[in-house]
Amino acid sequence: MDPTLIKMALGGLALLGCIGLFFGIGLALAAHKFAVEVNPKVEEVKEVLAGAQ
Repeated sequence: MDPTLIKMALGGLALLGCIGLFFGIGLALAAHKFAVEVNPKVEEVKEVLAGAQ
């Protein structure tokens, strides 16, 4: 194989990896910023209703 093609393929893989890392970090930050706290009363009601069947 031609070394130029191998370099181009590896460059494409590196670029794709960098894009994936960038969006992964962005999604992690967004998930942390927009996290919603769970109301403990909701869990208590679910426990009571689950046994009512």
